[in-house]
Amino acid sequence: MTKVIIDYNATVVTPIANGVNIPIPNTPAGISIATTSVYIDPANPASATNRVELTATFGYRSIVGEPEIIVRLWRAGTEIYYALAGDAFNAVDEYSLVSLQMIEHAPLGTQNYQLIVENRNPLSTARVIGPITFTAIAIGG
Repeated sequence: MTKVIIDYNATVVTPIANGVNIPIPNTPAGISIATTSVYIDPANPASATNRVELTATFGYRSIVGEPEIIVRLWRAGTEIYYALAGDAFNAVDEYSLVSLQMIEHAPLGTQNYQLIVENRNPLSTARVIGPITFTAIAIGG
């Protein structure tokens, strides 16, 4: 069966390193660093079997200690994905670039997504410095 692109959206907060300087809060707080959305048209027959593919990339800098960065994706205020990005400052690397991909079957209508980061190590500090990109593509058929 032929696949159909239902909708696509991309957010580029900054395309470069040092394009932003966003402190990453400690768990349980988190901060939204990017948003994107797609429209799954209920009138489109391909929407019934949709898959939304989310991709995100962001760079961060370890300032103090060894941050443990948790990345979360939310749809309509509900967490749908999380992962531990890891430890950037292991006495070798001060900078890290994180890329992730997530695929889901989404409800019909407009779907709003958030990219959220937090640091679960309270003895460390880190900052999102860029780049930050966040894309969503809805495919059906």
